[in-house]
Amino acid sequence: MLSIVRSELTKVLTLPSVWVITGVILALNVFFQYQTLGFNIDTVANVRPDGMSEVDGRAVHAETELRQTLGVSVFNPGLLFPILGAVLAGTEFRAGQLGLSLVAVPHRLRLVLGKLSAMTAYALVLGLVCIAMANAFMYIAVRNWNPGMLWSTDMLAAEAALLLFTVTFTLIGAGITLITRRTLTGIIATVILIMLTMAQVVAMVSPAVDAFLPLSAARNLLLQGRDAGAPLTGSAGHGAAVLAGWALVTSVVATLAVKRRDAR
Repeated sequence: MLSIVRSELTKVLTLPSVWVITGVILALNVFFQYQTLGFNIDTVANVRPDGMSEVDGRAVHAETELRQTLGVSVFNPGLLFPILGAVLAGTEFRAGQLGLSLVAVPHRLRLVLGKLSAMTAYALVLGLVCIAMANAFMYIAVRNWNPGMLWSTDMLAAEAALLLFTVTFTLIGAGITLITRRTLTGIIATVILIMLTMAQVVAMVSPAVDAFLPLSAARNLLLQGRDAGAPLTGSAGHGAAVLAGWALVTSVVATLAVKRRDAR
C-alpha cells in the first residue's frame, strides 16, 4: 500500500496543473495575510492591560480576535481546495490514464485508497504550509506583545480545524470528480455547492438544511464568534461532522464508481 501511495504522490508532483493551482492558492494566501497584517498590528497596538482591544469601535479580546483573523485569512484562499482535489483526481481520465493505472495496480480498491491517501497527504502538507505562512505574518504583529499565543492550546485547536477544512474540501472535490469522471464537471459541481451557500439560496428557505452544505459547514467550523458576513447555521462541532461526512461519503461513492465502471 505504501508503494501505491508513493507512486501516486510522484504522479501528483509531476503534474503542471497541480503546481499551477498550488501556486495560486499560496499566492492568494500571501495576499490575504498581507491584507490582514495592518489590522493585526493595529489590534495589538490598542491592547489594554486587561487583554482587550478596541476594533471598529468595539472592545474585543485581542488574542481571540487575532486567532480568528488568522483562521479567516487561511479560509478564504482555502475555497480553492476543492478545485485542487478535482485536478488531482481528474488526471486519471485523460487519455486512458485510469486503464494504465489499473495495469500497474489491478486491485481497484487499493488503487482508489492509494489515490485518496496521496491526495490527503498533499492537502495536509499544503494546509500546513498555508498555516505556517499565516503564523509568520502573525508573528510580525505580536512579536513584541505575546508571541507565545502562536503555540497556545487555543491556536493549535484553531489550526487543527483549518487542517480538517483543507483536507476534507480537497477530498470532496476529488470524490465528485472520480464519480463524474470529468475534471470540469467536478469543478462545476463544487463551485455550485459553494455558490448555494454564498448566495444564501438554501439558508433563506431552511437554515437547518443549509448547515449540511460543505461551505456552510466550513463557516460554522471556522467563523464562530466573529462577523461571518451572513448568519451561521450551526455549531463548530456540527460543521466538523458535516465536512467529515461529505469527505467520507464522496470517497466511498467514488470508490464504488471506480470499481464498477470500465477502465477508461
